[in-house]
Amino acid sequence: MPLLTRRALAWHLVAVTLTAAAAPPAGASACDRATLTLSDAAALAVTAQPLITGLDAQRQAAQASAVAAAQLPDPQLGLGIVDLPIDTNEAYSLTRDSDTQIELSVMQEFPRAEKRRLRGEQLTQEAARLSAEHHLARRSIRLEVTLAWLDVWRFEQELSLVRTLQAEAESQLQAAEIALRTGTTTQAEFLRARQQVNRLEDAAREADQRIEQARSGLSRWIGDAALQPICTDLPPREVVPPLASVVTAVADHPQLAGAAAQIAAAEAGSGLARANFSPDWRVAVGYGHRPAFSEMVMLQVGIDLPVFTRNRQDQALTAALAQQQAAEFARQDVHRRLLSQARHSHHDHERLLERLQLYQTRLLPDADAQIQAAQRGWRAGRNGFRDLLDARSAALELRLSALALQHELARSEAQLRYLGAFDAPAGPAEHAHE
Repeated sequence: MPLLTRRALAWHLVAVTLTAAAAPPAGASACDRATLTLSDAAALAVTAQPLITGLDAQRQAAQASAVAAAQLPDPQLGLGIVDLPIDTNEAYSLTRDSDTQIELSVMQEFPRAEKRRLRGEQLTQEAARLSAEHHLARRSIRLEVTLAWLDVWRFEQELSLVRTLQAEAESQLQAAEIALRTGTTTQAEFLRARQQVNRLEDAAREADQRIEQARSGLSRWIGDAALQPICTDLPPREVVPPLASVVTAVADHPQLAGAAAQIAAAEAGSGLARANFSPDWRVAVGYGHRPAFSEMVMLQVGIDLPVFTRNRQDQALTAALAQQQAAEFARQDVHRRLLSQARHSHHDHERLLERLQLYQTRLLPDADAQIQAAQRGWRAGRNGFRDLLDARSAALELRLSALALQHELARSEAQLRYLGAFDAPAGPAEHAHE
């Protein structure tokens, strides 16, 4: 009876194992329309996104301000009483003194055309910077929503895997309980099987907690759509171009375009500081009405006198040149940082791909083979139930590690997409790393 029971339990475990092995790993079923795919989430994130809409409004404001800044100032209208006596018998009379007049004047300032052009150029470059910021925000939001979606995907896959193994462990626990009654296993092995069930229950609860946290992060970008069931399939893996192509693509990154616009704006500021050494002109034309005497007209011409430049124009030019230099160094720093990210992400992608292939071709098949060997040994009485539990625990750790590698590989691909790697022209050597 004990031997028959042992064999029956062993074949029961084999059936459970084959059922679990036949199922797609971690929920690999095809996605339907009711699920939220990664591309759906990315599209939702950049549609009616307040951050992007706000940047677009700022860009429009800068463009309109650039047009206004390049125009002449508005003329100024003046109206007043000139030379009105306030004492003697002529006090407050408009007709007794020949100098008293009611004056109407118009004054127009004429800043130099170069200054007006440079003021407009500064704001035009600000609009260009905001346009680059708009494109950068779209890329950044796509990256953030991709990473958030991948977090939800990973923890849901982890929960699915743990639940599958949990059901298997519960079947093993039942088998161990029967084996304990028939004397074919020890109480220590039974307690070990029960401990494994409890640990898997804790792992499932932890994964469920992380799913809720990840969905909260995803809702930052897509709102309530983050509560939808997500697709269990990752998008097809793209072929990453060679590192040289990725490095070349970094030059077109919108963050560099924004830095270039800041340099251009600083150059316009330097030009404006130099132009301020040249004086501006103004003209005023007036008409004076004297009720008891002849009418009068007035023409005035004014000019700035930039004769004390040491503490004004000179200092303004020094500041503008320093700002231009700072903008150039900032662009160099941005370029260096993006290149570093490109190299890091590209190398990470290659190494992660190699490691995942190792798991898929060797480690996971070996773990499954170890489980089958432990089952055969336990069925034949060559080893104990503990060996089978140890094999299953090791297999779980390997599958979770493989899932983490899939997650990291997808994250590195998202980072490369943010850097423009897939916008790079394809070269003949792009398959070399595969």
